[in-house]
Amino acid sequence: MNCRSCKSSNTRVTTTEHHGNETWRYCRCNNCNARFKTIETYAILKPGAIPGKKQHVNCYRHLQGEQVGTSVLTEQNVHDIRSLARDNTTYVTIAKQFGIHKNTVYRIVKRKLWSHI
Repeated sequence: MNCRSCKSSNTRVTTTEHHGNETWRYCRCNNCNARFKTIETYAILKPGAIPGKKQHVNCYRHLQGEQVGTSVLTEQNVHDIRSLARDNTTYVTIAKQFGIHKNTVYRIVKRKLWSHI
């Protein structure tokens, strides 16, 4: 974003505040040291967002497995991982096969992750 005083693009964000469906960014120009604020309003509400209410960090905690948008594995993958572990395949080999970390394989096999399956 450009400075409103000197039109320089050499600016930085000093603080960000979230207010419901808006994000306020307090900025400073590195050239002329001017301060200004931008307000961004989301055209589409975030999932589960209530206008005017700040969302908790764990507001998506009720989602499990494939419902989580960042999930790498599917339920079938989890079944395959557990069956491979029962067949005494090493966690490192399973991890390389599915593109995940060996500790993730351990946590799936011990039902610390994907425990609902």
